[in-house]
Amino acid sequence: MRNIGLKRPKRRLRNGFRGGLMALGMVAAVSIPAVALAQGGGDGGSNQPVLLNADELTYDETLGIVIASGDVELAQGDRLLLADRVTYNEKTSVVTATGNIRLLEPSGDVIFADYSELTNDLAQGFVQQVRVLLTDNSRVAGTEAERTDQGRYMRINRAVYSPCDLCESDPTRAPLWQLRANRVVHDKEEKEIVYRDARLEMFGIPVLYTPYFAHPDPSVDRKSGFLSPVFGYGGNLGTFGAVPYYWTIAPDKDLTLTPLFSSEDGVQMRAEWRQRFENGRLLLDGSIVNADRKTSSGAVKEDEWRGHLFGNGLFDLNDTWRTGFDLEKTSDRSYLRRYRISGEDILTSRAFIEGFRGRNYAVANAYQFDDLRENSENEPFVIPMAEAQLLGEPDSVLGGRWSLGLGLVGLQRSEGRDTQRASVEAGWQREFMADTGFITTVSGSLRSDAYYVTDYVRPDDPTGRGTTDTELRLFPQGQVTVRYPVARQIGSVQHVIEPVVSLTSSPVLEDQDDIPNEDSQDIELSPTNLFRTNRFPGVDRLDSGTRVTYGVNTGVYGFGGGFSEFFLGQSYQLSNNDDPALVASGLGKDYSDIVGRIRVSPGPYLDLQYDFQLAEENLEAQVQQFRISAGVPVLRAGANYYYRDRPTTGDTEPRREYLTTSLSSNFSEHWSVSVAQNRDLQATDNKLRSTSASLTYTDECFTFQIIGQRDNTVRSGEEGGDTVYFRLVFRNLGEVEAPILSGASTTSRTAS
Repeated sequence: MRNIGLKRPKRRLRNGFRGGLMALGMVAAVSIPAVALAQGGGDGGSNQPVLLNADELTYDETLGIVIASGDVELAQGDRLLLADRVTYNEKTSVVTATGNIRLLEPSGDVIFADYSELTNDLAQGFVQQVRVLLTDNSRVAGTEAERTDQGRYMRINRAVYSPCDLCESDPTRAPLWQLRANRVVHDKEEKEIVYRDARLEMFGIPVLYTPYFAHPDPSVDRKSGFLSPVFGYGGNLGTFGAVPYYWTIAPDKDLTLTPLFSSEDGVQMRAEWRQRFENGRLLLDGSIVNADRKTSSGAVKEDEWRGHLFGNGLFDLNDTWRTGFDLEKTSDRSYLRRYRISGEDILTSRAFIEGFRGRNYAVANAYQFDDLRENSENEPFVIPMAEAQLLGEPDSVLGGRWSLGLGLVGLQRSEGRDTQRASVEAGWQREFMADTGFITTVSGSLRSDAYYVTDYVRPDDPTGRGTTDTELRLFPQGQVTVRYPVARQIGSVQHVIEPVVSLTSSPVLEDQDDIPNEDSQDIELSPTNLFRTNRFPGVDRLDSGTRVTYGVNTGVYGFGGGFSEFFLGQSYQLSNNDDPALVASGLGKDYSDIVGRIRVSPGPYLDLQYDFQLAEENLEAQVQQFRISAGVPVLRAGANYYYRDRPTTGDTEPRREYLTTSLSSNFSEHWSVSVAQNRDLQATDNKLRSTSASLTYTDECFTFQIIGQRDNTVRSGEEGGDTVYFRLVFRNLGEVEAPILSGASTTSRTAS
């Protein structure tokens, strides 16, 4: 330490001395996910000037000792040391701090200690009774901490770590959980934290002991090692267990290997590969096992190789174009459900390339489908399914905006009908706003479709023989929509009413059965699509002719956020249109069914929505959907009811009715419970499809959850059965999840 200019020993300067004391400092840092104390780097700002503020400063020139006492503040770089007394010995190059030591780190961590010694180069040091408050409000304490080997190792003896808050009424009580270790060593070079004789305590009671435990320090994002095990008993697999291993192959790629051992199927090997590139990412998930397989007919195929492969990837080609894929494949119908990999009934694999530029978008897809449901055969694949959507600038053409859509579809089957379609659609739209408040939207479009179909069996062909045909369709359509919104404020509530009427006109397509229907099997008439020019979900069937559609929107909106809304609408067909799909959907030959929606949400304690479709002749309900969520956090209930009973076309079931109910309660600050059921009200044998319940405890440092599920369906040849499992989540330490029961339920099954 350089001389500060005091010539006589023990001369004192009081209140407000500030000087540049080079190499006088103290650096320590704590950053852990479990338990660790890590010091700053070797230079740690030691080459920066030190700013000292103290009530009293004494310099003993004979002994070479500088003593600062009384509310000492020592700042070096981004670190600030507060203590009652700081002493620097020039001969031994040791900095000593005593009394109410507080060290504020640049990271926001605060270190407390009773006594500390550090060398002036900050490479080595010793701290007694160290306590650390981390930025995430976690705490670590130890009887002593020592930094050695030029700052590589930091050792804490008799360390305790916990992220749990202390009891307000009795801070001396043990937290919900804490981790104790006789010694914790942080190796900064290897970036590893090692625990010796570690014990996990719950409410102060030891529940788990390990003589050795290690994990990477917080500066490491990924490191190879074993993950939390999974185990269980019962069900299709019998007794089973798995211990995943995570392997960091390189900074841009890693692999998770999961061998699963079961008493029924032996060893299943599963792997998940993740990789990032400069221009994209890749994920592959697959498994394989050699085991017996029971077919839907009850026969058993022995020693069959079974497995699955899922994956996805996305890659940027340039600033405009990108390409990618989604892969879903499995060896047989029941494999995914047996191993609880996926509950999907239809697997979709896709490859695509797409581009974005301004308001324009283009994409080309290839699809392949695997239907896992029983008795499903001849799944189609689509090569290509391409489209381009071009959108012009506002006011670019006749004061409106133009649009252009291009499409190309090729649908093939191994047996039966194949369809190819090329489409072009040009459109224009403009909005006019009158001074009186009327808003008029005028739009027009011209669509052209060319079809080439092989092995097509027309619905009205009595021979049932497929033919090859080429069809060309030209379809112009126009629409004028007029709205008149009126708003009125009454106190703190605003009332809005908006009548809407539209006229849609196009030539009548007399016989659309000349074209196979691949994408417009069913129309779900609703307030959402009532005013659309084409109310079919696809384009193989078009909503032709001239019609008038009318309705009214009204709503009441409170300034506090609550609201109520109501919609009612209907359409009238001016031209003769006997399309069976339109008639079956409720659009009818003349008047359509009446559709409406009621939405009530006065505040966060009630949200209700009712959608309905009523027959025009007798107002009998054809479609109803009722959703409600009501209550306060201590008790909240929800229900979703769906009902449909009307004629349909295609393979769609004419009648559907199901009910989903839920009940939840946050009955205390930390505890919550929930129950949910799904019922098929049309089923003849067992209406209850599934039930689930959960009990959860969660606080700032710990989560416990026990979940029970019952699935009464049989899908893909596998029964759902009963499952009960628990989750334990220790904040910053890890998570354990394992089933404690997995087996077939004793109730009767419902085929699905």
